[in-house]
This record gives sequence, structure tokens and C-alpha cells, in this order.
Amino acid sequence: MLWLFRYSIGYLYIVIKGEYNENVLNLCAKNRITLWNSRLHKKDIETCISVNDFKKLRTIIRGSKVRLHILKKVGLPFKIQKSRNRSGLLVGFIILALFLKIMSGYIWVIDVSGNKKISEKEILSACRQIGITEGIRAKNINPKTDREHLLLKCNSLSWASLNIEGCRLTVNVTEIGKLPENEESATNLKANTDGIIKKIDVTLGNCVVKVGDTVKKGDLLVSGISETLGGTKFTRSLGEIYAETTREYKLSKTYKQKIISPTGETKQKQVLEFFTLKIPLYLGKETKNYNSELKQKNYTLFSKTLPIRIYTREFQFINEYTLTYEKDQLKEQLQKELEQKIKDNKINSYKTLKTDYLETEESISLTALISAEENIAVSEKLLTAN
Repeated sequence: MLWLFRYSIGYLYIVIKGEYNENVLNLCAKNRITLWNSRLHKKDIETCISVNDFKKLRTIIRGSKVRLHILKKVGLPFKIQKSRNRSGLLVGFIILALFLKIMSGYIWVIDVSGNKKISEKEILSACRQIGITEGIRAKNINPKTDREHLLLKCNSLSWASLNIEGCRLTVNVTEIGKLPENEESATNLKANTDGIIKKIDVTLGNCVVKVGDTVKKGDLLVSGISETLGGTKFTRSLGEIYAETTREYKLSKTYKQKIISPTGETKQKQVLEFFTLKIPLYLGKETKNYNSELKQKNYTLFSKTLPIRIYTREFQFINEYTLTYEKDQLKEQLQKELEQKIKDNKINSYKTLKTDYLETEESISLTALISAEENIAVSEKLLTAN
């Protein structure tokens, strides 16, 4: 918002010419004269300066060999000079100036920088919990204290800073880094379920089981530690160990089930947020059943984010009704769900040992005992003492 304030009071785009014109920069710093967007063009210095600071600078360099030339006048005051006979425009400008003066003491835009894995939404939520929101007075923010509170709220952050520039607050963060997973680090292979070993295919590691052994979930199958003539060797175990397993699945479904189906009808409703004021751009409430999705659109001016947003909620209307299934239909549903659960366990070939149905007035329960030959080896990092 600093650029908007400067535009409202007006500023000059000038060029500094003459011998040793770089000394002007030191004079400006010494006399607290603010310059911005400075650049070197050939041997001249082009920069932006406020009208008052320009007058002060002109007095300071008087008698020197340095000259100032105005290249461009920027801002509302210079535009108003062309319409000085329009009193309404002048009154409007005065009101705008007062409005900006009051509003410049508040934070209207909060940016988050430096986050990669943690979402901006999560960090802004933590800021709200410690009392930092859009619309807070800038003087109520204590960067040193509030950054500590933010770190306590977000355990995933290792560092944070709060920088205030005009009406904008930038929250700079650094996330706690995780040590990269070393692909060559030592690992064991352990059993992820009970079973009887049927096939072993180990390419790396010290296999500690043999075909025919019975293992339980969590038992060691392949060790990443082996003893050689040169001493102890640590290896990343690789391989597949197939075992005959027996799994029990329990499923249940009711005769009466709630069915939800989309009607195809959609509607959008919007809310305008101006600073912290939210203005609904619609009338009435939705009485039908629906699913909804909220989208947010920010507006910018001259590549600067404005404290103006449009929230759009899209409604997808649905029908809800209760459907009563027959016994055979319910059993078919249970069978399909059982097949899906077996597929989720990455079991391609299996044999059903036992199937039991328990029927009540309201539901049917299925208990199935499945026998399969599957790879039960899962990798586990080997912890070693340094």
C-alpha cells in the first residue's frame, strides 16, 4: 500500500546530472531524504523523490555543480491541477487522502514467503490464532514477540520473521528440513503378516528364514547386517519373500441404504470482501440438498495485491433417497466389496477357505477366510549406533 500512498500525495521522477553526482546519494542519506527506484543511466542518476524532499534537496545542492531535472510528475495532485475548477473532484481527493491516512495505519494484506511443504492457508491460520489478521493496526504487531508465538503454533517451522511495509505484512518462514532418505542406508526386510514361507528371492541382504518356516507379523526375514572377513557389513536388503497367508475379512451392509445422486443442476453465489468487510452479492438461502466448493479470486493493480477478494461458492445440487435392497442384491454388494479389499492388499491369486453370512432384520454380515500366496516382505530402516 506504500505505492498507493505515494501516488495519492504525488512524487517526481528526476535525473541528477553533473560531476560527482553520486555524492548526492550520501547527502540524501545524511539529511533523511528518501529516494526509490534509483538507477544509473549513462553517467546520470534517475530516481523517484517526493515533492517536499525535492525542494529540500534543491536547497542542499545549491552552489554545487550538480543539477536536478524533472523528467515526470506522477500522482493525483498533478492530475487534479488539470481539473482545478472541479470542486467536487477536489473534495473527493481530500476525502480519499483522509481515508488513506487513516487506513495506512492498518495491515490489509498479509503475504507468506519461504513455505514449500506447509500451505499458506495453514500459516495464515496460525497467524489468526495469535491475533494477526487483516485489519489489525500495524502498531499492535510486535515482530519479535509475535514471531516466537508463531513458531510455537507451527511446529513445522524452524524460523520466522514479520516484516511490515506500509499496509503489507510479509511473513517469511523457513521449514524444518527432513534428512534426505539415503537409498544406500542399511535396511531389513520384515514380515507384514503371518504366513508359511513358500518362495524366497533375495538379491541383497542376509536371509534368516527358509522355505517351510512359519513366521509372524514383524518377524525378521532378511537382515541388513552380515559378518565378513573384513568385519561387519551393512546392506540395504532387497528381495521378495512369498508366503502362504490366511486373512479374515469382516463386512456388513444394511438393507436400507442412503443413496446420493447429482441432479446436474448447479448455481454460483459470490461474496465481495473489501478490506475486512464481506458483502454478499446474492439473496436468499439454498433449501435443496447440495455439495459445494469454494473458490477465491484476488485482484491486483500494477502487480500489487489489493485487499479486495471475490469468494465464489459453487453449489452442485443432489438428490437423497433411501433404497431398500433384496437379500441377493446385498450379498452381491458384500462380495464386490470383499474383492476390492483383497485387491487393495495387492493379492492377485487367492482361495476362499470359508464364507459365512449372518442375517438380521436390518443387515447382513459377511465373514470370509482367504488363503493366498503373497509377498510379505516390507523394508524397515536399520538403526545403527554411530
